[in-house]
Amino acid sequence: MKETPLWYSLLRGPAIIIFKVFFAVKIRGKENVPLKGGAILASNHLSYFDPIVLGLLAPRKINFMAKEELFENFLFRLLITKLGAFPVKRERVDKTVYQKVLDLLKKGELLVLFPEGTRSWEGKLGRLQQGTARIALRANVPLVPVIIRGTEKVLPRGKKMIRLAKIEARIGEPLRGKKSKKEDVKTSIERLHKKLENSMRMLLKC
Repeated sequence: MKETPLWYSLLRGPAIIIFKVFFAVKIRGKENVPLKGGAILASNHLSYFDPIVLGLLAPRKINFMAKEELFENFLFRLLITKLGAFPVKRERVDKTVYQKVLDLLKKGELLVLFPEGTRSWEGKLGRLQQGTARIALRANVPLVPVIIRGTEKVLPRGKKMIRLAKIEARIGEPLRGKKSKKEDVKTSIERLHKKLENSMRMLLKC
């Protein structure tokens, strides 16, 4: 596992203060994020603000996928790349990205995935895709369910201006899938996927 860059740690402190002052951010369940080893933060997706909030959950650098259009501007590409982002093509299976994801997890990195696949228009949890459970099972890493609230008000979908609103993140207990000799891989993925879905919906009710 790579050490968290010093600059990343130095930026995280002020970011937490800023979010507490302007967005009254509350994070519950921080103890559920592994402090070492590969793991996936599986979060709902409400806003482009979500990766920033997820970066506050643990003193480790996070890695996350972002649509390739966001990398067209040189300065912005430099910024988000430094913060752990890497490009992905939408509406298309990218084997190179899939392998990169597996490599990051096997190296002991922390990765953010959004099982819904896109931002929600209504702020509700949409249909989850099984790809997140498949990756966790393939890389043999825990899935950490996360529910974020409020970012859809801070930076609504389709808007460019940031607004003041309260933000909350709830983190559930890590989930692990098991490959059983008595069942095929598809069944193992479906079981882990169902556990993730149930956990995220339970966090929504808290």
